[in-house]
Amino acid sequence: MNFDFGEVLSRAWQITWKYKVLWIIGILLGFLIAMLFPLMFIPAFLPELMQNSSTDLMPVLIMGGTIFILIIFMLVLYPASVLTHTSLTLGVLNANQDGEYLSASELIKRSFPFFWRVLGLLLLFAAGTMLITFIFQAIIFFLMIVTLGLATICIMPLSLLMYPALYLAIVWMEQSMNAIIIDNMPVMDAARQGWNLVRNNLLPLALMALVIYFGIGLITGIVIVPMMIPFFLMPFSLMEQQTNWTVLSISIVCIAISIPLFAILTGWSMVFTKSAWVLTYLRLTRSSNVQLKIQKVSS
Repeated sequence: MNFDFGEVLSRAWQITWKYKVLWIIGILLGFLIAMLFPLMFIPAFLPELMQNSSTDLMPVLIMGGTIFILIIFMLVLYPASVLTHTSLTLGVLNANQDGEYLSASELIKRSFPFFWRVLGLLLLFAAGTMLITFIFQAIIFFLMIVTLGLATICIMPLSLLMYPALYLAIVWMEQSMNAIIIDNMPVMDAARQGWNLVRNNLLPLALMALVIYFGIGLITGIVIVPMMIPFFLMPFSLMEQQTNWTVLSISIVCIAISIPLFAILTGWSMVFTKSAWVLTYLRLTRSSNVQLKIQKVSS
């Protein structure tokens, strides 16, 4: 099948730039994800807190509280991620047909009928990825014990293959999600549809994934990484006998700037990525002369 990368990417960019209402949905999720940044550095404050604490249980309380917050965070993040992915897909479909203007709230409302199937799909892929990673790590650990560590030399190049495999799994998940929302399929049928698309169009989808994820990663890295350097210097400001307030203040200011910047970049990149994968699904499953009619789903 002829697959026009330029046409898909240019159309995805047009949708991303024209329909900024989709950015709002992506930015909201970006802000939620960005809230992980402060949580990551809570352990860095342990020495300072222990000096001013009257109980030895302070580290346990802080780590226990952090774990509890992370659990609550993940319980909120997964449903929010489902609504975001579904809303963006519906928005891209509407934009591709030059349909009526839909607000962010209307798109989120239309995503509710797909919620449980998309959530089930995400959990299925998450569980599968964790299981395969665990099995691979267990095999590596076993071989290291048997060969007294010599197997590490042979396995390390092999472990690098996990990265392209992971990206292909993400592509599989994206196409399966499209099958649920666009073609209204059940979870397992959608997973089979996504697998068939990946298997029958491996080279185009692999190249598309390389262009999308490498390009977006490069742009995001150029903007975000310089802002994150003072962020990672924060723990060093607390390692001295007296807190280095200059480094700490710069780090806090950079955090305050980087969080909204990260959210905006996340919103933009999610819209562009979703647009590209939705258009890819349409190009691979429908002939050019077939016009897709967006199904109106009532809440």
